[in-house]
Amino acid sequence: MGMSQDALALAAGVGQGDISKIETGRILKTTSIVSLARALRCDPHWLESGEGSPQWDGKENINPGPEFKGLVPLISLVQAGSWSEIADNFQPGDAEEWLPCPRRHSSKTFCLTVKGDSMHNPGSKPSYADGDIIFVDPELAAQVGDRVVVRLDDKDEATFKQLMEEDGRRYLKALNPDWKPRYIEINGNATICGVVIGKWVPE
Repeated sequence: MGMSQDALALAAGVGQGDISKIETGRILKTTSIVSLARALRCDPHWLESGEGSPQWDGKENINPGPEFKGLVPLISLVQAGSWSEIADNFQPGDAEEWLPCPRRHSSKTFCLTVKGDSMHNPGSKPSYADGDIIFVDPELAAQVGDRVVVRLDDKDEATFKQLMEEDGRRYLKALNPDWKPRYIEINGNATICGVVIGKWVPE
């Protein structure tokens, strides 16, 4: 499902050695099946037996709810722009990868790879470089000053900027002081797809 044994072990709270034994058939049954299914967002019966559908049914014993801390899908900017429409039918294979989120988050949280340098602010924090991975929670209410992922009405892709307001006017700000245009005014022509709750920097 697009994740390493180490990532699955971290998300499920299961030893990496045990996961290796399960995958190679040296362990046929495990008491951690629900934890593994929760991390993989798939049906535990299918995971254990291979029978039925792998699709996660969202039942409470599998869906950990808004306080879940685990794997989230790495998606594209195009997918992020339409996330509210596709999230409920999103399948494990639809993601580029599944990554462990270090913070508690809602069940619809996703992550994105930062493209370009508009949010890179050398010598200041926060700063996001090209290739960084940001975690985005769509169920958080965006506040002024938050870093947000936004879809503009005339664009297919979402964009990543800081939400600002001045004199009752709202706009998006690039953190890079040299980026042009640095400010984009919004007035009913933008949909906030989610609030950034953290980032991961690949080695």
